[in-house]
Amino acid sequence: MNTPITPPASPTPTGAPAPQPSPKATVDTAKKYIRTLEGDMEAIKKGIVPNLSPLKAPATTIPATPATPVLHPSPEATEDKAAPIPAPAQIPVPIQNPVKSYSSDFTQKMKETRASTATVLAAEQDAGKSGVPQDQPEKSHRSNILYIIAGVALLIFGIAGSYIAYSRYLASAEPVILAPAVYSPIFADEKEKISGTSPDEIMQAIKQSLTRSLAPNTVRFLYTDFATTTGKSVFSALQLPAPGALLRNINASRSMVGIVSAGGSQNPFFILSVASYGDTFAGMLSWEPAMIRDLSELFPSFAGGFGGQASSTIMAASTDSTDSPRATAASTPILTTSFYDEVVNNHDVRIYRDAEGRSVLLYGYWNQTTLVIARDTEAFTELIRRLATTRLPAQAGTQ
Repeated sequence: MNTPITPPASPTPTGAPAPQPSPKATVDTAKKYIRTLEGDMEAIKKGIVPNLSPLKAPATTIPATPATPVLHPSPEATEDKAAPIPAPAQIPVPIQNPVKSYSSDFTQKMKETRASTATVLAAEQDAGKSGVPQDQPEKSHRSNILYIIAGVALLIFGIAGSYIAYSRYLASAEPVILAPAVYSPIFADEKEKISGTSPDEIMQAIKQSLTRSLAPNTVRFLYTDFATTTGKSVFSALQLPAPGALLRNINASRSMVGIVSAGGSQNPFFILSVASYGDTFAGMLSWEPAMIRDLSELFPSFAGGFGGQASSTIMAASTDSTDSPRATAASTPILTTSFYDEVVNNHDVRIYRDAEGRSVLLYGYWNQTTLVIARDTEAFTELIRRLATTRLPAQAGTQ
């Protein structure tokens, strides 16, 4: 009994060509998988990091032709003709993409050099820079050298100009000589520079200043060049036969000699800065017997002042006067008991008065380091008042 055979689907004829994709589909597929440097740059600008892994197009396979079923013919048909040989199954063959893209080149470069992605990108950038003309760095180097040379030249010209200007300034400018500072322990209404270096010259200069009138209750300060440069006081320069204890304790830089107008007359005065109150006071006490005679040129006695006490005078010189290079007339009367203690403006003084009670000379201390020698109580009071309104600096050094 013969088995019914189902007719198979129309098989593909043996040797027939496989179906091919249309040209439009091939172009679209190629565009999809092409990566270029321009496309990656646009993606980076948009903030997208491109995937640098190689892209592979899927292999296109040809669908296999279904195998033709084997028929079991009847014995009669087998004898009449041989059965047809079935066509072999089609093996899928990958289609090579004929389009070369940046992605394929990039992948091939990495395979050949075995480099990382960053290394290949750096090589691509260097290759792009290699197209820049080589003469530009040389031109830039030359321009830098010119700038450096110009800067050095300007610096040299500036230094030379400054030196020339400074040299001309020094040549044209006259040296400024500052006048030496003179110190006055009190406020002085006038200042007068006296000339002379010897004791006689200084004494004559003081007497000449006495002849120039002053306004009432004013003071004239007398100074010399050596007093400001050598530190030697005018009192010491007069070389008076004063006791050594007094001269050694005088601070020359803080002492003063001048003219004061008080009580209707103007007379000289001394303000001496001393280092020791006890030593200088003892020296003044020992100098009292000869002080009127030694200072008679500056503090002369009034006319007839000594006539009433002629019986109580002696004609002798003080023992201290022999040590001084300056000698006075031996005929000058010296009173044995001439100085007396008095109080003037709340200050203890030693004062010498003549027979008529007129003050010839007095001395007293403003404080423990300031000794004042003046003509009378009016002059002493004016000097004390000015000392009270002037702040005395700290004493330094002695002479």
